[in-house]
Parts: sequence; C-alpha cells; structure tokens
Amino acid sequence: MNTLQGIKKAPVVQRRFAARFLTLLLAIIGSGSAALFLAFYVIFTRELPGTYSGVYFALRNLYAFLVPILAFSVLAYVLAVGVAVTILCGYTFHKIAGPIYRLERAMENYESGDPVRAVFLRDGDQLVPLGHAFNVFVAHLRQDRQEWIATMEHAERVCIQDAAICRAEMGEALGRLLVRLSRYR
Repeated sequence: MNTLQGIKKAPVVQRRFAARFLTLLLAIIGSGSAALFLAFYVIFTRELPGTYSGVYFALRNLYAFLVPILAFSVLAYVLAVGVAVTILCGYTFHKIAGPIYRLERAMENYESGDPVRAVFLRDGDQLVPLGHAFNVFVAHLRQDRQEWIATMEHAERVCIQDAAICRAEMGEALGRLLVRLSRYR
C-alpha cells in the first residue's frame, strides 16, 4: 500500500476536535445567555403594588433605570462571551495554524539552503495528515538523493577503472538522473 493513500483517507482536522470546539462554543454562548436571562429575571420579577397608582409609579421608576440596566447587561454579556470565544478561537488557531507555520518554516529553511528536515507536531495538533505527508515527501527526497549520489559514484568508479568508457558511463548516469529528476517537475 502506498503511504500517501492512508494519508488521503484521514480527515485533515479530527472530528473529535471539531466536535469539542463546537460543544465549547455552544456552552459559552449558552452559559452567557443563561446568565443574561437570570439577570433580567431577577431585575424584572419584582412584585408590583396592588393599586393602579402604585403600579404606575413603580413602572415609571423602573423606566428611568431600564436603559442603563439593559445596556450594562448586554455589554457584560458581549464582553464575557466575546472574551471566552476569543480564548477558544486562539487555542483552536494555535492547534491548526501551528503546524502550518512549522511547515512553512521548514520550506523556507530548505529554500535558504539548509537540509530538508522532517516536521514534528505537538500533541493535540491538527493537520496531522499534512505533516505526515510532508515527512513522507522528505523521506522520498532523501531516498532519491541517495540514489542520485550512488549513481554518480558508480559512474566515477567506472571512470577511474576504465578511462575509455568514462564518457559513455557519465552520459548514461546523467540520463538516469534526468529520468529520476523528471518526477519533480
């Protein structure tokens, strides 16, 4: 079985991770809504006096505080839920963007002339199939490099032993290298 076939079948982001994210997001929004409902319930369920004039004056006094109470309650809800969602999203981005960042750094190091190195992911990181595919690519690249070196070393040994066929052997070796390099177009 090809190692990349197993990678393609695996989900990029684990379902358990996505389900946990959605569960936490709904729990944050639900608990914030419950706290807002509880605050409104406590504020607006006071007993009203039994007379018409008593009810009128109680509602009139409540009206003076209604807008500040609503504004403060909604502001507290938005801030609390917003901070909690920001923390949750930051954690999620850390687990998703971290592997992408490490892969990007590995490619930049390779482009600057450093040797190609495998990328190792932390526990709980997402995009594991992508990291594994990159590591498989690095392994294939190293294997191809070893084959290229072996081909050229063989041609050099033949050249040292028999100078008459040196040119033909080098041409053959370069032809084999060209075929192997054509995979990387």
